[in-house]
Amino acid sequence: EATTAPSPADTAPSEAALSLEAPGCLIGDWYISQDELQGFYDSVTEASGSGVAFVVDGDTGLSMDGAQFEYTPDMILTIALPGSEGIATLNGSIIGSYTADTGTVVTSNETVDVAYTYTVDGVTQDASALFGSAITTAPIGGGEYECTSVGPLAQFDNGFGRVPVQLVPAS
Repeated sequence: EATTAPSPADTAPSEAALSLEAPGCLIGDWYISQDELQGFYDSVTEASGSGVAFVVDGDTGLSMDGAQFEYTPDMILTIALPGSEGIATLNGSIIGSYTADTGTVVTSNETVDVAYTYTVDGVTQDASALFGSAITTAPIGGGEYECTSVGPLAQFDNGFGRVPVQLVPAS
């Protein structure tokens, strides 16, 4: 009889049992709030200097079980470009392997199953090519992290550098 590995949800620590020890503090089901995501996208606006502005509506999950991760964005981005505005939808998952030491997470073997569309002036297109690697890799890969009393504080890649993003236990 075949057995399957437990999902990250089955191995998540309870809120009362949050680990402050690295790398164990990464294990669990995490939630990235709309406010945290807005801060992340604001950093893209600031770093790019392009005048592009983002407004986030939605959130993201991130599950980690000690060897595998699943990043699950589910959001709508209003993207204001100089002279136009569009609506992007981003949902699906990025699944892969990860290793972590006492301060850095490295992801590998990523499988991207994210639908990313962009609609401007009534025309919808696949935004994967338009926005490139910003959506085709998990932003946690290669980043530093620290264990905090509310959950891991991870440095996400915004395409220009690293931005701190607070993970909190998913309910």
